[in-house]
Amino acid sequence: MLALALVVATSVVVPPAAEDDLAAFSEWVATHPLGDFEKYLAQSGLNGVVPTRQLVRTASDWRKCGGPRFEIPPQEHWPEVKKVLKLVAELKHRKILVDFEAVSNYRNPVLNRCAGGAARSSHTRTFAVDIKPIDGKVDETRLCHFWLKEGKDWNMGLSKYPSGRIHLDVSGYRTWGASHGRDSAYCPPLP
Repeated sequence: MLALALVVATSVVVPPAAEDDLAAFSEWVATHPLGDFEKYLAQSGLNGVVPTRQLVRTASDWRKCGGPRFEIPPQEHWPEVKKVLKLVAELKHRKILVDFEAVSNYRNPVLNRCAGGAARSSHTRTFAVDIKPIDGKVDETRLCHFWLKEGKDWNMGLSKYPSGRIHLDVSGYRTWGASHGRDSAYCPPLP
């Protein structure tokens, strides 16, 4: 009886959506080998910054759009993937990003258009990561401070959408908000 109680007490409950994502990823990866992509990340010292399953997620609207749920970015985008992951690694190192999930990354142009992405979206042209903070484990004040003080050096794009997701890229120093313009910028300029 004690052993059963111990098993029950230490069991981890996986939310159904996460189970579905894991199962779908396992099925997808069986026909989409990640070897070269993961090798590139490992050689760059960036494997594990974001779990591969999350890193190859496309748009949240993939199902509505009939697009792929997972997609490896084209090889010519890998240097940009590397730059974005270096930024994410730095933000994690500084404990600005603590607990988050990458929910939308590379999108092919057709999927991006259907999902309502910007015509010149960095998700399509280079690489971007949209993250969902878990339990408020993103220090948004420090993230904006980082962008204001060091964002130019990183060529960092930063936004927060009404859904609470945070967009990060290295395709140009800028910030925007719900209107996709400066009028609703996520991080206000320094006084």
